[in-house]
Amino acid sequence: MGRQKIRQLTLGAWSVMIFVILLVVMFLSWMGYRFLQPFPPKTLVLATGMEGGSYSAFGELYRQVLARYGIHVVLRPTSGAVENLGLLEDRRQAVEAGFIQGAAGAIDEGSNLVSLGGLAYTPLWIFYGGKDTYDDLAQLKGKRIAIGPEGSGVRKYALQLMKVAGVTGPPAEFRDLPYAEANRALLDGKVDVIMTFGAPDNLLISELLHAKDIKLMSMSQAEAYSRLFPDLSHVVLPRGIIDPGRRDPPADIHLLSPTTNLIVRKDLHPALVYLLLKASVEINSGATWVSKAGEFPTLARQDDPISEQAQRFYKSGGSWLYAYLPFWAATFVDRLTLFLISLGMIIVPLIGIAPWVYTWRNRSRYYPLYRELRKLEKEILENRPIGNTEAYVARLDRMEDSVGRIRTSVAFYDELFILKDHIRTVRRKLDASLRPPRRKTDNSGSEKRSNLGRTV
Repeated sequence: MGRQKIRQLTLGAWSVMIFVILLVVMFLSWMGYRFLQPFPPKTLVLATGMEGGSYSAFGELYRQVLARYGIHVVLRPTSGAVENLGLLEDRRQAVEAGFIQGAAGAIDEGSNLVSLGGLAYTPLWIFYGGKDTYDDLAQLKGKRIAIGPEGSGVRKYALQLMKVAGVTGPPAEFRDLPYAEANRALLDGKVDVIMTFGAPDNLLISELLHAKDIKLMSMSQAEAYSRLFPDLSHVVLPRGIIDPGRRDPPADIHLLSPTTNLIVRKDLHPALVYLLLKASVEINSGATWVSKAGEFPTLARQDDPISEQAQRFYKSGGSWLYAYLPFWAATFVDRLTLFLISLGMIIVPLIGIAPWVYTWRNRSRYYPLYRELRKLEKEILENRPIGNTEAYVARLDRMEDSVGRIRTSVAFYDELFILKDHIRTVRRKLDASLRPPRRKTDNSGSEKRSNLGRTV
């Protein structure tokens, strides 16, 4: 019966269902258009670091790459990773992306930030002056040590490492100096040691590597420190990497290094996310003094939540659409495809169940009358009313009148006529219950006369 009614749905019924489905599709499409954001903004604010530092240099490279696609990158100088994280988490700030070192900028659970992956090692460089040679932090007791300004990642790591090494205060003296100022103070003898983060090709690092009477500490316990601080890696500056002809440095130098991550807000436009990912491959995939070619960018060693778009990018290298469409159009089509697949998973079952819902909706208008009719029939058969039938007749009249006022699809008219026929059947049963039953004596007398006749 149910399947037959589905096949008998009228054109009008199908039109109503298709209209409702189209309304749902249009609403969902509007929502998708609004939240898919087809057109990316033309400006991106990127938090970098101190002027002259590695993050400042990184930011300039990203600015140049994104400029080729018409995106203006505004570089926001900061004191370092800790301040970068604060700016990203503050919704009142316009900063949308930033460089953060490992646990120096750990993202809280439930934050609106995600990682696009690790970009590079930014080693901890410990430079010192004097005739003595040091190979461990514990040997820096009593020294004047520049550990970076407030808000910098190097200051956070330096204090943690010094605490483990037992250098926590006097006679050691900690100075909160910016990178350039710290370099000058070391060269002028105003501090004994500076601790700084930076890429090997950073100008400030290069200045100290080539400075006379300035030494770079090779940490003999670098591996031990990397076990105590899992977000720090043990990296090696190979012998001769600075100048192979002079064998500079004369031996491998062991350093500690966090991984610099590119952190963005979750609501950053997907087209800009794609450009940042593409730029990271162009800028950070080559070999450096402390990493091999292809080692970065990477999603390895990520404690922060990773962007879903970044995961797809590193897995498949991005959609083939980017080779044929403008980047914003390719990103929109790519996201729209995912949206339509999700929408199809909703619409296809909806189309399948819509006829059944429509059938149930029509039958629900007269099924209660069937229950009432069955109840009345049961009362008539059990009570067998003799004289007081007005109440039963009135109930049947009301039911018949109700059937006449039911509005339903033409496909269900036959069931309404069947219901009317069932009401008439119950009327006949009510009429039959008013007739007196035949007397048994007459029947028995007839039977006796019949038997007597047969006997004679």
